[in-house]
Amino acid sequence: MLSAHEIAALMVLGSLGSCRDIDPRDLAALATRRLIDMANAPAASPTVHLTPAGYQMLGAVHRASRARSFPRIA
Repeated sequence: MLSAHEIAALMVLGSLGSCRDIDPRDLAALATRRLIDMANAPAASPTVHLTPAGYQMLGAVHRASRARSFPRIA
């Protein structure tokens, strides 16, 4: 399971693509779970890319948050 910090980091990466202010431990955890790809990121200005699994995770988080925000009316 991802921590709240890791989920937040994934959301930032999904919208900005920049990992400048993200804790390296969170990046390592996301990379270990193969949610981001840092393979071709230069050390001077690292850029990461979400993997298909990363995009799926963001979609699941989005769907879960919408389900909690808007109760269904029967």
